[in-house]
Amino acid sequence: MRNASRNTTAPDYDQPGLSRRDLLKLGAAAGMCAATYPASVWSAAADSKDQIIISRPEEFQKMDAYDNFNLVNYSLFLHVFDFLVEMDENGKLVPSLAESWEASKDGLSWTFRLKRGVKFHTGDAFTSKSVKFSLERLKDKKLARSGWWSELDRVDTPDDYTAVVRTTAPVGPMLSNLMTPTVMYSEKQAERDGPTFFEKPIGTGPYRFVEWRKNDRFVMDANPDYWKQGVPKIKRVVYRPIMEDFTRVAGLRSGELDIADTIPPDQVALLQRDEKLAVLRTMAWDQLYLGLRCDQQPFDKLEGRQAVNYAIDRKILVEKIMEGGRPAAAIVPQGVLGYHDGLKPYPFDPDKAKGLLAMTGYKAGARLRFIAPEGWYPKIKEITEAIVSQLRTVGLECALTIMEGAAFTQARAAGNYNIYVTGGASWDADQLAYQRIRNDVFKSGYRNDKVFSLLHEGRTTVDQNKRAELYRAAQEILYQEGPMVWLYQMEHIYGLKKSVKSFIGYPFKVFDLRKTEKA
Repeated sequence: MRNASRNTTAPDYDQPGLSRRDLLKLGAAAGMCAATYPASVWSAAADSKDQIIISRPEEFQKMDAYDNFNLVNYSLFLHVFDFLVEMDENGKLVPSLAESWEASKDGLSWTFRLKRGVKFHTGDAFTSKSVKFSLERLKDKKLARSGWWSELDRVDTPDDYTAVVRTTAPVGPMLSNLMTPTVMYSEKQAERDGPTFFEKPIGTGPYRFVEWRKNDRFVMDANPDYWKQGVPKIKRVVYRPIMEDFTRVAGLRSGELDIADTIPPDQVALLQRDEKLAVLRTMAWDQLYLGLRCDQQPFDKLEGRQAVNYAIDRKILVEKIMEGGRPAAAIVPQGVLGYHDGLKPYPFDPDKAKGLLAMTGYKAGARLRFIAPEGWYPKIKEITEAIVSQLRTVGLECALTIMEGAAFTQARAAGNYNIYVTGGASWDADQLAYQRIRNDVFKSGYRNDKVFSLLHEGRTTVDQNKRAELYRAAQEILYQEGPMVWLYQMEHIYGLKKSVKSFIGYPFKVFDLRKTEKA
């Protein structure tokens, strides 16, 4: 991966997931100041120097790190577990549980020298057997993340602190895949717990899991025996999924939250006027896009897919609604290996869209099922309603359903849509393109053997410059064929107390509190 984008790091100079319905039950008016919320509403006082309360509009979904793609899961597992390699503040892959590594000349094996003296939260030693147990689980095709490890053959353990990962073909994104998050599990605890092992995350990380209350909170306490000196700084971290932008921003302004993630752009000026708060903005390695069912009318025809591309006014989405970001053209965002600067966003041309749609023979009838996740992205309601209006103008009627995140995830995975909208956060082109296009994990029905071949070659090529060329070639075809309609690269906005120090927000929308402290 190239170090082409900065992470968001808090300068050295900060509960609870109540819905608006909950606030109304407390007698709160929609426009009232958050400072009037009763203190008992929140799990604990956020002004404690020993605790960080952070919120994002996204629910923690599953305890098994290998069986979901959820970015808040990644963020929280980053604190409970360690990986063999990780990303530093500058976007560079650096050692973690693996002190060093070396790939064989044929690219079919990677030898990792492991850190000694590391213990799991149960006291068991981390060894090469832990690596073997963890990685070989990914051969189970039922696991969501197994698709990134289809070339994995086995892990050899010549001694306790050497792990040799053997593959059936070279794996270009090997190191990127090891932080997906590819957490390291305790094989000994798994043997003791049996089928209940994945009900409670046990890692080697700086925080120990305390509790998870679904759709309410995820709590972690500092690990006093952590192997890295001086980390963590904060004794307790509480994550709260707050879906309502109003509630999340109000909680930050009242002091009940230390950090609020995914701040709507129209709230930035309000927060900037507060002398106790700071705002951090970065261009994320994440782009909003429309996924189409390419095996159903009208998107089973090239002209139908291109019609959607021409029907969307990306300038309005970015400038009028989002007030930030940049229009997107292809699957790899600017800042990530394989970005194609020669591809430009489709121009807004509704007349051309109408003509293309007419060529498909599609006749307006039943409305197309358009699904979107509630709260995952700023102004998702306004964005999707604008898109529905633009599509209606060219002859495509949609029934829009904005649904709770877990329900959306299930519907998308089952192919229960004509159109879905979501983001595509990644730090390597393989992660998004291979899974969503070649492996078709969201049941789009799109198929192009040339594209599939290019993506496979990109995955099995170790030369990173060559990989970039292959991904650019694949994107040129995808740009014309349009199975995904790329809308805009998102800006990621955090609001936080100025008393919070050394907070990191990575450009792939993962937050890091391991070195964070409060003044």
